[in-house]
This record gives sequence, structure tokens and C-alpha cells, in this order.
Amino acid sequence: MLPVAERVKAGASAAEVLNLAARRSLAYDFTVWFWGDAIAIDGLLEAEKLLGADIYGQHVHKFCESWSRRTLSWPDHLAPGTALLDLGMRDSALRLAKWLVAAPRSESGSPMYRPDLPPYRHTVWVDTLYHCPSFFAALAADLKEDAWLDYALDEWFAHTSVLSSAAGPYLGHSYDAGARTLHGYGWGRGCGWALLGMIDTLELLPQKHARRERALQEARALAAALLQAQDATGFWRTLLHDTEAYCETSTATFFGAAFTKGVRLGLLSSDYQQAAERAWQATLGRVTADGSLFGVSACTYAGVANVEDSVMYKTLPTEVNVWGQGSLLRFAAERVRAELP
Repeated sequence: MLPVAERVKAGASAAEVLNLAARRSLAYDFTVWFWGDAIAIDGLLEAEKLLGADIYGQHVHKFCESWSRRTLSWPDHLAPGTALLDLGMRDSALRLAKWLVAAPRSESGSPMYRPDLPPYRHTVWVDTLYHCPSFFAALAADLKEDAWLDYALDEWFAHTSVLSSAAGPYLGHSYDAGARTLHGYGWGRGCGWALLGMIDTLELLPQKHARRERALQEARALAAALLQAQDATGFWRTLLHDTEAYCETSTATFFGAAFTKGVRLGLLSSDYQQAAERAWQATLGRVTADGSLFGVSACTYAGVANVEDSVMYKTLPTEVNVWGQGSLLRFAAERVRAELP
């Protein structure tokens, strides 16, 4: 049993939490990309910009520079594309983007990024809504090539078309295009990946783009459903629609970041800032003095567990991990940008 860790000091500012979380995140190695690495890298680069701390960008750069000299392989669908552009590595970013759009596709047009893994060769993941659409939109802005905006929205809508459910307003965790089966409906962090990715993409999407209104309406509809689902604690449940599921930490950091940024950009109303404030206060109760975010559900493999989906989500252990740190970095950074304490 782990000892009870000292909590971050009461009244810690967003900038202080951002710095603590960034220092804690220097412990992570990014030699081989995994779920959560990109958001941690995005958060570290935000910390570098907002705090003027070069050490965070240097940590990221050494891994991206090493990766850029390697042959692409299937785990690279999790490479931090937007970060590559932030680091000035345009050629590497373009190489990655061309490889991503050439991936195998399902009937809906959704990419199936792990054809090398038999259990996942037909799988479409909700997490990709964070990784790819905003990257393609950022590449469009960097290269001044609007065709990449089409890739961004094609990826977005292809995902939401198969991850949506008649069961309600939330998205599923994954879709098996071979079995035509949706797994993990209402997974909290998954909807966080989706909403934050949508907000990031909308920030880069020109106001007059022909499909912007559809994208905005999808993001607002998901946000509205999430707003109603927030628990009195300030968190959300690991299965949003299941009152017996536990309140999970990264739901607060993902949704808090998305809500705060959405309000700042004028995409969401001020009602969402009140929910984000509750999420921030809840989050502070789960940050230790060394910047660790605890209570984050462990790696969640949709569709291949040897128990019913809902049981798997509701019984996962919690821990300090890279996607928790990354979402905390993004939330703290958004509060700094919005000039919130």
C-alpha cells in the first residue's frame, strides 16, 4: 500500500500547478509512442511557452528529433503531430501526415491504425479525435494548404459517425469495423479525448469553412451532454451514464481543459466556465506536492477484456500516468491563458 502523499498547497495557482505537473512529467520517456504521450508533450510545450522554462521543450525535442530519423511504423499513429510543427519540424510533420492519410480505412472512412495487431486490426478509436484532426488543421495553417482541412474534418466526421450511439449523446470508446460493434459507450475519458480534440480543431478552422457549422454543432452537442453529467464532486464518472461507476480524475482535467478553452474562444457559453471551476477545485484535491495527478484510471483496452465492457471500466485500478499528467498540463495551461487563478 502506498503512503498518503502530501497534497499540493491550498490555493496553489494554475501557473504553480502547471510547473509542478511539468516537472513531474519529465519522468516520462517518449522513445516509443503510446496513448497519452501526445497530450503530455502538448502540455509540456504549453508549459515552456507560458512559464518560459526551456527545460520542458528540450525534453520533448530530444525524443522528437530521435524519432524523426526512424522509419515510420504503426505505433507512430500516436506521434505528436502538432508538437512537431510547434518545434519547427515541418518535414517530419508532413511525412507523418502523409503516412496517416494512407492508413487502411473502414467502410465509414475511419482509419484503422493498427492492422499489425490482430485484436485491433479493424478498430477505430475515440482517442484519435484528439490526435489527428487538430494536427491536420495545424498543418493546413502551417503549409497554407486547405486540403489538409478536408482531411481534418473527414477524420472527425468518419469517427463520430461510427462512435455515436442510439443509446444516448455520448461517444463510444472504439468501433470494430469488422464485427460492426461499438464498445465502451459513454467512456468518460474517451469523450474527453474527443471534446478537447474538437475544440483544438475548431480553433484552427476558418470561420467561413463550409463544414465548420456542422463541426461546431457536434462539439456543442457533446459539451452540453457532458455539462449535465457532472457529478456534485466536480468530477464525472468513468462511465458517464452509470451512477455505479466511480468518479475518475482525468474526466475533470479533460473536460475542464475543453470547457475553459471553449469559453475563451467563444465556442461555449459562460455556463461551462462554472463547471470548469468545479472541475478545477476537484482536480486540486488529487494533485500531490510533487505534481502527480492520482486517481486516473489505468490503461483501458476496449473490446478485448475477458469481462463485459461495463465491468471492465468500473473495476479498472487507478494510478498516476502519462495521460493524466498530460490532461492536467492542458487544464492548467488553459487556466493560465484565460488568466484564471
